[in-house]
Amino acid sequence: MKIVFALLLAGSCSLLWAQTNAPVEPPADQQTDITAAHGRFDGIKYQMVYEGNVLVQDPKVKLTCEKLIVDLQKDGGHPTNILALTNVVVDVLDEKGQTNHVTANRATYTYTVANATTNEMITFDGGEPKPRVENPQLIMEGDVLTFDLGTKQFSGEGFRTIFKQLPNAGGTNGSPFQLFK
Repeated sequence: MKIVFALLLAGSCSLLWAQTNAPVEPPADQQTDITAAHGRFDGIKYQMVYEGNVLVQDPKVKLTCEKLIVDLQKDGGHPTNILALTNVVVDVLDEKGQTNHVTANRATYTYTVANATTNEMITFDGGEPKPRVENPQLIMEGDVLTFDLGTKQFSGEGFRTIFKQLPNAGGTNGSPFQLFK
């Protein structure tokens, strides 16, 4: 999930960090494309805003929502917040090539540095339907789901996990609670 927001970041920020010499184009397989019905940059708030049928596409990530807000730093540093609103759907490939499908009404990415430690968090919330993460092994849902990108820990409020029973999944791919078979 870190990839989603890092890619949003790269796509959003590249518009602002133009140089006088010709920019070097990243390889095509590393580009992030953000489209929306409307978009704007607020030079006072230093904020990118995309509205209406927002689509973020990348080789490993696809995100859709109705509104995307990216808070930038004036010095060109790392954005501090990214907010995706209304009908948020994220499909991201993990390092094993499996798709993680996330749905929520709101996704919030926050970035801070305190005492030389980087803290990056993604929170999914927003009411009904409850935020949900699904992959081939399990489904997690809750009132609020939080992923700490630094510690790789996932937590939630009103948390529920459903372990999927995969066909022919004796051994490690089966439910850990299928003890008496």
